Amino acid sequence: MIAALALAWLLLPGPAAAPADSTQAWQAWPIDPAQSQVQFSVRKFWFAHVRGTFPALSGTLRRIDSHTGTGKVEVDADLAIAGLVMDDADDRAHALGSGFFNAVRFPSIHFDSDPFPLDELASGGSLRGMLSLHGERRQVTLALLPSDCPRQPLECVIRVRGTISRSAFGMRSWRGVLSDKVELDLRISLSHPGSPG
Repeated sequence: MIAALALAWLLLPGPAAAPADSTQAWQAWPIDPAQSQVQFSVRKFWFAHVRGTFPALSGTLRRIDSHTGTGKVEVDADLAIAGLVMDDADDRAHALGSGFFNAVRFPSIHFDSDPFPLDELASGGSLRGMLSLHGERRQVTLALLPSDCPRQPLECVIRVRGTISRSAFGMRSWRGVLSDKVELDLRISLSHPGSPG
């Protein structure tokens, strides 16, 4: 009888392990729309440029690995095409129309990055991911620029630049007027971190 009780005691489950600190593994920094924007530039007639700004980029930078110094993050970002700002009203109307962004049919642009090392927010690197634009979803590679404050890169503006082909996204109108290459310049500011819901 005593032996049976001892065996039963040994088989009892031990105390449950404390849950991991989920805030470390899944930290999230919201993109501040009031301080973040996307600028684009397209060459016109090979000697001038058409420029525009989307002044309210939104989304999230998420940390997906809790290992200090080797953590990885990913970016998920959106912007509304109707918010486009351009100096010339006619240029804006053409850009929002069916021959370019077609804002009525495709009202937003979305980018979700591949995971990349957190350290590259300080040092710079390649930012790869999927860009959804004009009804097309394509892999793109952008350049993450070195931070102006490498010791605290999350506290400074994150700069991203790159070039995409508009024809790759089905934007083939105005080919005799506008270049196929679209230059992008992103400025991203982050809010205080939180935990994704």
